[in-house]
Amino acid sequence: MGGPSLRSRPKAGRRLFIILVLLAALAGGGLGAGFSNLYDFPELESLTSYRPSTITRIYDRDRALLAELYQERRIPIPLSKVPPVLSRAFLAIEDNRFYEHPGVSYPDIFRAFLRNLRAGRRVQGGSTITQQLAKVLFLTPERTYRRKLREALLALEIERRFTKDEILEFYFNQIYLGSGAYGVEAAARNYFGKSVGQLTLAEASAIAGLPKAPTRFNPRLHPDRALRRRRLVLERMRALGYITPEEEKAAGEEPLHLAPRLASIVPEATYFTEHVRRRLERRYGTALYRSGLQIHSTLDLELQRVASRSLIAGVERANARRGFLPLGKRRGRHPRLGDGFQFRISELEGRLIRGTVLGYEVEMPVPAHVQTILLRGGDLVLGRAVKVDRDRKTMMLEWQESVQGAVVALDPQTGAVRAMVGGTNFRRFQFNRAVRAMRQPGSAFKPVIMTAALAMGYSPAHILMDSPFVRRLPGTLKEWKPRNYTNRFHGPVTLRRTLQSSLNLATIKLLEQITPRRAISFARRLGIRSPMHPYLSLALGSFEVTPIEFTASYIPFATGGIYARTYLIDKVTDGRHRTLEENVPQTHRVIPPETAYQMLQILRGVVTDGTGRGARKLPAFIAGKTGTTNNYRDAWFIGFSNDLVIGVWLGRDDNKDMGFRASGGTAALPIWKSVMGWWLESGRGKGAPAPPPPGIKFVRIDARTGLLPSGECEGKVVTEAFVQGTEPSESCSPKSALPGFLNGGS
Repeated sequence: MGGPSLRSRPKAGRRLFIILVLLAALAGGGLGAGFSNLYDFPELESLTSYRPSTITRIYDRDRALLAELYQERRIPIPLSKVPPVLSRAFLAIEDNRFYEHPGVSYPDIFRAFLRNLRAGRRVQGGSTITQQLAKVLFLTPERTYRRKLREALLALEIERRFTKDEILEFYFNQIYLGSGAYGVEAAARNYFGKSVGQLTLAEASAIAGLPKAPTRFNPRLHPDRALRRRRLVLERMRALGYITPEEEKAAGEEPLHLAPRLASIVPEATYFTEHVRRRLERRYGTALYRSGLQIHSTLDLELQRVASRSLIAGVERANARRGFLPLGKRRGRHPRLGDGFQFRISELEGRLIRGTVLGYEVEMPVPAHVQTILLRGGDLVLGRAVKVDRDRKTMMLEWQESVQGAVVALDPQTGAVRAMVGGTNFRRFQFNRAVRAMRQPGSAFKPVIMTAALAMGYSPAHILMDSPFVRRLPGTLKEWKPRNYTNRFHGPVTLRRTLQSSLNLATIKLLEQITPRRAISFARRLGIRSPMHPYLSLALGSFEVTPIEFTASYIPFATGGIYARTYLIDKVTDGRHRTLEENVPQTHRVIPPETAYQMLQILRGVVTDGTGRGARKLPAFIAGKTGTTNNYRDAWFIGFSNDLVIGVWLGRDDNKDMGFRASGGTAALPIWKSVMGWWLESGRGKGAPAPPPPGIKFVRIDARTGLLPSGECEGKVVTEAFVQGTEPSESCSPKSALPGFLNGGS
């Protein structure tokens, strides 16, 4: 009644015959060795120089771990580092005759055969640790007697070529133990947050119970099964005399104290590390995940975390200004149709989001273009009320798209990337806007035009006419009528004021004077490689560029005219600490030092008296420029101290407007100020002003006319930096401001 059915017995007889043949073939050392000689085992040669696949690690500039890259998470250790408690636990449950058998345990094979025969199916294996090693290293997982025969022969050959301790070390470093952990050291750190040398008896026995079924007995996935399996390991250890009954009882009653899950990537640095991974994969291929490389990056992790937090806070503020109620803030009334909310997902059911807003239970369908697999509880989303039931305290919301952004921080002296944030949530938005988003820079491009003009001999006191400008578009009857941000005309203005107040019309006329082609040529010198067309609309930043490329173009303003090529990796070393590649700063002069100093002073004026006034209270000499595009699609602030250049961009991925007057000064500058403020207050940045080069001459001028002050003018007197020979020689007079006396006005 309890045995196999009549139908199963012929098949079981065939199995018995095969097993007996196998036992006969393997019986005795000589016959076993002779049988193994029927095969060549070229794969075993690789064990003589065994190098298990190891983890590649990415570090920040101070060797803080940022990410781990691997196909198999493995941390190799020598057998001498494996404590006896762990070795005995494995031997007790997997192969207690390991040090006695020749690689195959005939009694265990026969015992397993009898059990399988009674059950009519395979319920028990007889594999030794050496056979398990042969299987995981060289064989497929198919369950056939042909494969079992080859496994046994491989085990015999492994035992012939290597010592027992060498085999056990191979095994401890190779065996899969669940949750992506290969080898005992990786498992110890994964499950218990410690090295194998620190494992308790209870922890060691839990790990030893995993090889048979790493998923089934995984303590994270199935804690009850893991505890039952641990008890079995402890029973075997006690039966073999490895531990006392008291130790068995105490360990068996110990709860599972699992460590928090290992984060393979620092969340705030994910955009950066993914960009590093992509670039290195092109050079190293799959070796990147198997060779235990050490990637020493340029990232400053503390600065990166500040940049990430600042961007998230800035995006939430931008969404609030669009009319979406910020988290935790209450309106003085009940919700109404059309009200917008920011809230966190509490539950995702199919394509329906649930959450709570102002005490109301809300539901919001997920639109078809959004992948629900990328959404998770706790994610911040936006919705607008389309149905409100005050009696039941429920709302139905309609999905709304969020503002997004990017932050890039560069060391201007070297070009090293110190921070890179490509969005607010990498899991949902894997598109790295810092390096891939092509966006119009708007008015933030004006310093490039001004620099080209200064290099041609213009001065900061050069007068431009900020007045209406109309130009017919080629080949059409349409007219181009650009305007200023304020819709006002300012008349005659100096070049300095043109930039400080970001006057579009005066800048267009300057560009017309120096020609768009010359401005493009200068942009190329500053590292901007994006396509540009020689039109006057360049004055308004009407081309597309990535945030990192555009931020880098400001480096020469902070360094006296020296451009530094950006890079992310300082050094790559292999598992033996040999240097595979090393990057050194690549710099060259692109602007005359006098021109760079003049631009530094003008950009400083943007912060003290212009569109960047929101940052003027920072305790350092800082400079920068705002940028805003048509219809508030893009908001920028690129600014710098002498030791850090930071670029911030805000906008929407669908390139629609942000829904409010989202200028560079109101949307991007607060994020920039938060990052730079931390940099200065932390003591990392000094922010000292650069000394003037020898060719600079300081002259007091009338700020309105750009001429020498006199008693006839009552305007503000300022000190301006001139290249020697370009300073004014004429004194101002009441008629100096009239259009007929303007030099170059149009």
